[in-house]
Amino acid sequence: MKLVRYTLILFSISIIFFSSCKNDLKLNAPYKEIPSIYAILNPYEDVQMIRINKVFLGVGDANQMAKVSDSINYQPDEITVTLKNSNNSKVIVFSESSVTTSEGSFNTNQRVYVTSEKLETTGTYTLIVKNTHTGNVFTASAAVIPSVAANQGYGPLSPPYAPYAPGVTVGRINYTANNPTVSVGSVLFQPVDKGKIYEVIIRSHFYNDYLTPVKSDDYVDYVFNDPRTIRTISGVNYINVTFRSGDYFNNLGLALSQKKLDDVGRKMYLMEFIVYASTQEYLDYIEFSKPSLSLNQNKPLYSNFDKGAALGIFTFRSTCLVQKELDPVFINAFSSNSNTCHYYFLNYSDKIDGCK
Repeated sequence: MKLVRYTLILFSISIIFFSSCKNDLKLNAPYKEIPSIYAILNPYEDVQMIRINKVFLGVGDANQMAKVSDSINYQPDEITVTLKNSNNSKVIVFSESSVTTSEGSFNTNQRVYVTSEKLETTGTYTLIVKNTHTGNVFTASAAVIPSVAANQGYGPLSPPYAPYAPGVTVGRINYTANNPTVSVGSVLFQPVDKGKIYEVIIRSHFYNDYLTPVKSDDYVDYVFNDPRTIRTISGVNYINVTFRSGDYFNNLGLALSQKKLDDVGRKMYLMEFIVYASTQEYLDYIEFSKPSLSLNQNKPLYSNFDKGAALGIFTFRSTCLVQKELDPVFINAFSSNSNTCHYYFLNYSDKIDGCK
């Protein structure tokens, strides 16, 4: 890891840091190109996206400059982005695209670089970013991180996986409980090589307009950030995520309240368990991106690019995803639980129990 210190530098993917105590910036110094690069790739996803922005210096209002697209985006064809794996000679070339971000400190039109080519799940990749106008090249290397193993024999990451064969009743998910303070859920997985930070997501899928031919799929997430509880089974350490029935339904009700749901019959039908694993570099990046609570706001900015030539990060994360069917008792609970009953959930028999 390399740390690069600048003052009064504004870039679009990190927190903005302003020094109120001193100013080491020489306004008449020659301009040095220092892009901001955010590249966290995942071989287990279909599309890879990298965000590259200009770091700019100016004597005007930085907040106004950030709203100008040309101040933060490179011009079309100005940047080339390629990726090479140590296992072979194949070169992956990223193409230009654009995304519209939410309103905030920066211009909402962002140029990104994408590829749908499949990445290897082993080896070390080298990222090469080149400015075709200046000839400047920015490189970084990162090893691919393995995925959490699904078939471990414990919890929902173990078989069977949806869709179940006819007649299979074991392994169906049921997070109902007479006492909502009782722990009903447990997701166990073994740490992976190079894995330093984890995220577990329980994704609950439901159909809207279930009783019509045009039913549509929707979902809500229950997210556990970087769980660290260790449980030992047969001499093997597992990271263990536990939760209570009340916590699950409270989270579900809150997530549903953020959606604009019509007053139509909907039905819960599937649950996904997703485990993301990320590297030490990503953990370091998160730590250095946190707002400083000290009086001196002139803190280092993160970079793992060669010679600190670019700000930002290049690393990998991985995904483990399994799907599970729901127990009929669990499906019934969505129709009657106080957190979800007013969202017109159907029970297993396609009836609405309603709030009682």
